[in-house]
Amino acid sequence: MEEQAIRHLLNGRRYLLLQGPMGPCFSRLASWLQSSHREVKQVCFNAGDAWYAAKETALHYTGSVKNFAFWLRELHKTYAFDTIVCFGDCRPMHIEAKKWARSKSIDFLAFEEGYFRPYYITLEKGGVNAFSSMPIDAKYYREQPLPEVKTPTPWKPSAFNRASHAMLYYAAGWFGRHRYRGYRHHKSFSPWYEMRCWFRAGRRKLWYRWKQRHMLSHITGTLDNEYYLAILQVYNDSQIIHHSPYKDVRDYIETVIRSFARHASKEHHLVFKHHPMDRGHRYYGTLINTLTEKYGIPGRVIYIHDLSLPALLTHTRGVITVNSTAGLSALIHNKPLKVMGKALYDIEGLTWQGPLNQFWQADFAPDKKLFQRFRTHLLYQTQINAVFYGKSDWLNIPTEVPLPAPLADSELER
Repeated sequence: MEEQAIRHLLNGRRYLLLQGPMGPCFSRLASWLQSSHREVKQVCFNAGDAWYAAKETALHYTGSVKNFAFWLRELHKTYAFDTIVCFGDCRPMHIEAKKWARSKSIDFLAFEEGYFRPYYITLEKGGVNAFSSMPIDAKYYREQPLPEVKTPTPWKPSAFNRASHAMLYYAAGWFGRHRYRGYRHHKSFSPWYEMRCWFRAGRRKLWYRWKQRHMLSHITGTLDNEYYLAILQVYNDSQIIHHSPYKDVRDYIETVIRSFARHASKEHHLVFKHHPMDRGHRYYGTLINTLTEKYGIPGRVIYIHDLSLPALLTHTRGVITVNSTAGLSALIHNKPLKVMGKALYDIEGLTWQGPLNQFWQADFAPDKKLFQRFRTHLLYQTQINAVFYGKSDWLNIPTEVPLPAPLADSELER
């Protein structure tokens, strides 16, 4: 199943690794590539990166975003890398690296959280999510032969593993920040702020679990097929910032509530599901209550947190999202889906292509056969059966992909 993604990953000879997931993932990736007879260097942009990187592969960039392309050009003169690898293609340094790599015909590979979680991670050449190179033409998926996809090993991601590496990464980055004065993190870079958010998230999880203990049975029972599910994403999600018309999740919330109030049937309800990773950072209850009063629909909008997404999807009339991968889960459940931003799965036949105002009354269902074909191609081309945090053995996969032919002198001098 990993064949295509792993082949993308092993298609080079010399690699430059940029930022990976917080923790040891990219240092392990570097070791694995070296064991596959590839050359590797790993760029450290802050002391958190340096904490996990191996000394023999580490390079330290202390400049600004605007000077990063120049630095890459100078580095390439002495270390002629042919492949750049990163996690997340919307971080400022990665955006600059992608533009520079494209101008030099250097492969740019981006990891991301799995499109189909929890058993997968994503790896694509050129970009991920709305920057994916996967076709958005339904005809392609209807006509292309189906590749063989194996049943995944059910690896379990570890929340504790993620949290502990995050805290160590932020702490190292904070205390070593004087060595990387040009660095600007894509999120808050204070370990104290992140620690407060993690503790707040834990406290809120316990509170919501008790407060909303009867909510799931009410929604999936009393309101069965009488509600629409609106998915909320993390407040600083790069997919909101780079691939949507919204500056903030709050703008999306108001857009959905306003449209629902004006165009949905009066017997229907609207359910907003908070993102579990955003529990300690944002709370939208006050905003939602204010907007339901403003648009005259008190009692018809419900705000929930840690309720089962599969259960909610099973009993909903339809789903609205900006571009969350939860949209793929909605399609797995064969539910009508409206995408408000840009998403690789926003394909005619899979999602409602009309305006949101018409979605509430539309007689639409996804093409189940088309989705199965789309899913198979997406799994084969972009997914690796692994987790970033927790036990999985994808970096123990025997490598049978031979080294590509050496670059010509003219290519090395680009």
